Amino acid sequence: MSKPARVISIAVIALMFLGPGLTAARQDKPLTPAEQMDKLFDFWNRLDQPGFAVVVVKDGQVVYQKAFGLACQEHAVAITPNTLFNTATLAQAFVGQSVAMLEKQGRLNLDDDVRKHIPELPDLGTPIKLRHLVYQTSGLRDWLSVLQLTGRAREEVTIDKILSIVKAQKRLLFPPGDRFQATDTNYDLLAEVIKRTVKQPFSDWAWENILKPLKMTQSQFRENSRSILDNQAFSYNFTAREYLRGIDNLSLTGSHSLFSSVAELAKWILNNETGQVGGPDAIAKMITAGALNNGQTTGSSYGLTVTRQRGRRRISLTGTWAGSGADFAYFPDDRLGFVVLANWDYTGVDDFGSDIANIYLPAPAPPAAAKPAPPAAKAPSAAKKAVKVSPKTLEAYDGEYRLGPAQVLAISHVGGQLYVGLYGQKLPLTALSETEFYLDVAQGKVTFQKDKDGKVTQFIWSQAGEEGVAPRIIRVKPTPQELQEFAGDYFNDELNTRFGVELRGAGLVLLRPGQPEVRLAPDEKDHFIGGLPAVPMIVFQRDAQNRVTGLIIDSEPVRDLVFKKH
Repeated sequence: MSKPARVISIAVIALMFLGPGLTAARQDKPLTPAEQMDKLFDFWNRLDQPGFAVVVVKDGQVVYQKAFGLACQEHAVAITPNTLFNTATLAQAFVGQSVAMLEKQGRLNLDDDVRKHIPELPDLGTPIKLRHLVYQTSGLRDWLSVLQLTGRAREEVTIDKILSIVKAQKRLLFPPGDRFQATDTNYDLLAEVIKRTVKQPFSDWAWENILKPLKMTQSQFRENSRSILDNQAFSYNFTAREYLRGIDNLSLTGSHSLFSSVAELAKWILNNETGQVGGPDAIAKMITAGALNNGQTTGSSYGLTVTRQRGRRRISLTGTWAGSGADFAYFPDDRLGFVVLANWDYTGVDDFGSDIANIYLPAPAPPAAAKPAPPAAKAPSAAKKAVKVSPKTLEAYDGEYRLGPAQVLAISHVGGQLYVGLYGQKLPLTALSETEFYLDVAQGKVTFQKDKDGKVTQFIWSQAGEEGVAPRIIRVKPTPQELQEFAGDYFNDELNTRFGVELRGAGLVLLRPGQPEVRLAPDEKDHFIGGLPAVPMIVFQRDAQNRVTGLIIDSEPVRDLVFKKH
């Protein structure tokens, strides 16, 4: 599964508790880039656990390529640069390149209605065009979220199953083109469109037109989850007690199922520079972000994410599946690209990306010297702008605020100092005004807002150019008698799925088909925390007579699915 849609959260841990990394290493002689890379992966350079493979391409050639750990834990087979990994959602970049190439040939048009190619899909009231699939703005539901809800996530997944999920969807999550929301469904449908256009399986077309011309002769799209591949790295889930084999049940190509090595992916990175396969115009399309209906950027393009890092264009894609993962980044203006592949989930595969970029990219040039301004004109720092706020004013901010389903922040004051409770610590906030406060360790700002009666209702969290709203909440502790009104059966006809809610002792449990029960922890009124990725929170609904009538799962891909109480 790819990284979730952009969700604001307070990123503090890395800033507070991780050391400054390689830049703080004291060396009599500066380390070469290769030596810095060896140091970065030194902890993983062992043959008693799964591991990683990495390749770095700079200025048209491979400048670093190494492997660390075991491809097969059971038989102590070491990973090599030629070991094939499940590259998870990196497959989507190859689907995107295929679409760009077929556009160039005049065989696909982004303005085509997807139903022109897959006519059995439902009419959801407004056309979904191929461009909405390409730029992740379709409004279609993600199939994995549906399978997790219905207890079928471990069944074999085929394109027929995904088509059945799309056919069952009764309304779009949003009008196509209005919003970015990454979903694997989009790229599985694109692979099916390609299959029907070229009259052959997508895996065969990609082999003949991308992999083989790039001499990626060991790489392949796997059509069947039971297929045996030579030189494959098995994937593992790490637990506190043991290693577990990752469960890869995908028998389809599109959003996943590309198996490749760092040695062969280096050739694909180089092609992004040369355009040997596909042509420079197709590559240019792939690294240019699309636009929403309102003209704002989607931040995505042809299976890739388009952003900036350290002032530079950055093309990237990160994803995980069944214990394996891939992190790809390409800086076109610096002729730098790299891929990290992993066959276990102990450490995030994207944990190394920033350090790799720092090793190979020069530090940003300082701004051009300007004529010094008089002291009174200098912009003060956040610390110098600090003001004093009365304890009585700060007291009005005390309380809990929800920044996301799993992130409740406690605001409190002691005397004239305001604090935010985060990750078990009370962190001081610097007052910039009576309503604005700065959290130095996260380089973020909290701005409290009030209603027309002067009551504090929420704050706006601003960090790294993005904002999130954190409404004030009041958590409740229902009695067993009050909890009893939530008990019952809940049914959703779109998924043809029934949930049960039962009172067990002094608490509620959610019963899902074919899955372990979920204990529900009370939160604010009618809200209960599930604590699982598939069920982060449940919100019960009431009618005008205050009777419980249904529930929804407070998770972006499925929030519109109402389970009605029977």
